[in-house]
Amino acid sequence: MAELLTFILGDLFGILTLLLGIAVGITLGRMWAAYLTLAKINAAENKEPATNYREQLAGMIQFTHLFSGDLTKQIEQLETLGEKLDSPSDSAPVDDEARSTKAVQLVAEIAAANQRLKRRLESAEATLKTQAQELEDSLSEARTDALTRLFNRRAFDEEQGRRWAHWQRKQQPYCMLLLDIDHFKQVNDKYGHDAGDLVLREVASRLMAVMRETDYLARIGGEELAVLLPEGDWDAIAAVACKLLDAIRRLPVIYGECEIYVTASCGLMSVTHAESSSGLIKGADEALYAAKSNGRNCGYINDGTTLIPIEDLASGKVTALKKVPRDQLERKKPDSSDVNSAATVSDIEIAASELKNRLFRMSQRAC
Repeated sequence: MAELLTFILGDLFGILTLLLGIAVGITLGRMWAAYLTLAKINAAENKEPATNYREQLAGMIQFTHLFSGDLTKQIEQLETLGEKLDSPSDSAPVDDEARSTKAVQLVAEIAAANQRLKRRLESAEATLKTQAQELEDSLSEARTDALTRLFNRRAFDEEQGRRWAHWQRKQQPYCMLLLDIDHFKQVNDKYGHDAGDLVLREVASRLMAVMRETDYLARIGGEELAVLLPEGDWDAIAAVACKLLDAIRRLPVIYGECEIYVTASCGLMSVTHAESSSGLIKGADEALYAAKSNGRNCGYINDGTTLIPIEDLASGKVTALKKVPRDQLERKKPDSSDVNSAATVSDIEIAASELKNRLFRMSQRAC
């Protein structure tokens, strides 16, 4: 009887030790996964982690060290109990009744120790969950543009790198779209930076309203946005780009009593025509430059040799005359007459918009 009880207690001790190891492994694994996520994000830009990340990770590591010390003590206590069960404390013979009584006492001690360990594990899990959530929130803030709540440049570069790697392995096509808000500086100069911020938030909101789950939208500069689209087909790409531009220019942005009419220009390139990740971005930027050079409020697609208006692709009316050879898009500093002409056109547009607003207010007063 005593031998059977000893055998059962030994098995019980082994099972409890195994469960303890699993619990510790899961707990530490969660913390390590959070650390690897942070390291990966910072490695994408080769930057040092922010101070608050260091503090949060240091707190988690310190807590884990303290917790692991408690676990070590707990395991030592369980091992001591097991040794007491296997070998008597003295060499005197012990009858079966005394041995059974001792075994029951040891079982009670093991049960009490396990209850203490359970409470400690529950407390540790709750603490690590809280710290992991704080770290996750900080990571989310580090990848989000504060003004528009879109993904920021860091997050976009990481996603672009991931999709390029997937293209290299699986040949899954996607497209890069770069978008600039037209005459954004004039909006800031005329109405103020608060109006400019409102325009950025409104443009971001309108674009998000027509985004699909597979699209990836980010703000990568002042008035510059970028979208990663899953399509590789020209017609589908052009249709999506036209939809985005229409969403921006469909209605004016209301700032106080003023209506600010906003348009945008965009440039696109498919990964199927790029030799590298940087070449994809450069190709989309060339197409964006073509849109700005041809009146703005439009978009161009770069097919690697020519630049094609997206409106023509979407309508199926592409003609060779409307294609712009890439070698004709040499970027040069505009002369003073070009600058003055552009400024004059912009001033006229703003003056016309302001006149319309004044006439609207006068009509409201007359009513």
